[in-house]
Amino acid sequence: MCTGIAIYGTEEIAPADAFDIGLSFFEVIGVGVNGGSYFEHLEHGDHERDHDLFEISPKQLREKVATGDCDSFFLYHSRKGSVPWYAAFNRQTSEYGSFPHLTALCELPLEEVYLPIKAWLTNLTQQYPRLSYGIVYSVNHMTKAYSYAAGNNGVAMFLYEDRYAFNKETPGRYDGKGRYTGEMLRMIYPLNVINIRHLKIEFNGVTLKEWITDNEQRGRLTDIGNDLWLWEVEMEQLEQINQVCGEAGLLVAWKAQLTKKLYR
Repeated sequence: MCTGIAIYGTEEIAPADAFDIGLSFFEVIGVGVNGGSYFEHLEHGDHERDHDLFEISPKQLREKVATGDCDSFFLYHSRKGSVPWYAAFNRQTSEYGSFPHLTALCELPLEEVYLPIKAWLTNLTQQYPRLSYGIVYSVNHMTKAYSYAAGNNGVAMFLYEDRYAFNKETPGRYDGKGRYTGEMLRMIYPLNVINIRHLKIEFNGVTLKEWITDNEQRGRLTDIGNDLWLWEVEMEQLEQINQVCGEAGLLVAWKAQLTKKLYR
C-alpha cells in the first residue's frame, strides 16, 4: 500500500519554500532525493500554452526554483521495482492546467509512516499558517495516490465517493468554487487538517466541532495553532462518519448509496 498527502490553500507558499517543504518530507520518511523535474511551456507547441515535464537533477532544480525559472515541479526518489517513484513531492499552480496544491507520496503503508507524517504536518502548519486544508489517505498504487490529490483520472478512495465531483470543485482549469477550503470537506480521511471555518459548519443543529467532540467514536480533534486542527479518525469509523457528514451535505465528493445504513 501507498500513502498520499494532499495540501490545499497553498497559493501564498513561494516556490523556494515549497522546495524546502518537499525536502523535509523526504527527511521524515527517511528517504533521499535522487531526481527532479519541472513543468515548462513549449515554445513551439501544437497549441497555445502547451507544456511538458523536463527531467533535471535536484541540485539544478533548486537553482531554477531559486532564480524564479520554474514554479511547478517534482522531487522524487526512484528505485528498481517502484513505478513511477518510491517517494515523490509535487508543487502545482494554476499555470499548467491544474490548481494550487502540494502532494507528497510514498510507497510505504500509512500505519508505518503515520506518526512522522502527523508530526510533519503539525510542524508545517505552524510554519505556514495560511494553509487551509490537508488530507492523508491510503491507496494501492503510487499513480493513484498522485492522481487522487488533484481529483484526476476518476480515482476514488471510497465506494461511496463521487469520482469526479472534487475535480469539478477545484479552481484553475475547472474554475470551481473551492469550497473544501472552509465551507465543506472533500471526504473524511484517517488524518485531516481542518480549519476554524470547517469546525463552524452547522448541521443537524450543531457545529461540526460539537458533533465530533460529543462522541469519542467520531475521532479525535487536536488544536495545532493558527486556527487549525488535526482530526484523526480510526479506519473502522470512516464509513460511518462519512455517511453522516455526506448525508448532511458537508462533503464535496459524497455519493448517495441506494442502500443506506443510517448512523447518528
